[in-house]
Amino acid sequence: MPTVLGLTNDKPSKPSSSSSSKMGGGGGGGRLDTISKRNHAAALEIETLLWRALCDSPEAAKEYMADDCIMINPLFAGSSKPMGKDTDPSIDKILEGQEPWTSFRIHGDPLVVEIDLMAVALCYKVSLFRQSKRGKGSMREVVASVSSSWRQTAGADWLLCAQHVAYADDDDDE
Repeated sequence: MPTVLGLTNDKPSKPSSSSSSKMGGGGGGGRLDTISKRNHAAALEIETLLWRALCDSPEAAKEYMADDCIMINPLFAGSSKPMGKDTDPSIDKILEGQEPWTSFRIHGDPLVVEIDLMAVALCYKVSLFRQSKRGKGSMREVVASVSSSWRQTAGADWLLCAQHVAYADDDDDE
């Protein structure tokens, strides 16, 4: 039966799980009836939005990043040098001149941990694809492991605080 807040008091079809479990509290289609479950679901959603922005227009990805965001991302910077707003080059400068990726695929279910009521971190493996310059129709794939930390603002927006991206072997277990 619906309540004033839009939640129901019906019995869940699946048992609830702890906040340290995988996305959405234990499986696809589960009810997001706790803050923890909503945070876990938001982590995957916002990470997906970030990669979509990097595929559409890398400069637009800045909208998802906190002003004090730090990262190591050799896929964009060409090196494993830590970057921030005050480094040379800065994250903003790197994203402004970045060629967009054609597409991406997150492997499996990312592992998510709730850091605080308004902060999450997740780890996963991703494949990024770019149109090959050699021939029409051929795609180049880059596989990377990613760790991202996000915090929620008072306005309920999620902002990327830190990200570490590293090249990964594509033959690792998924």
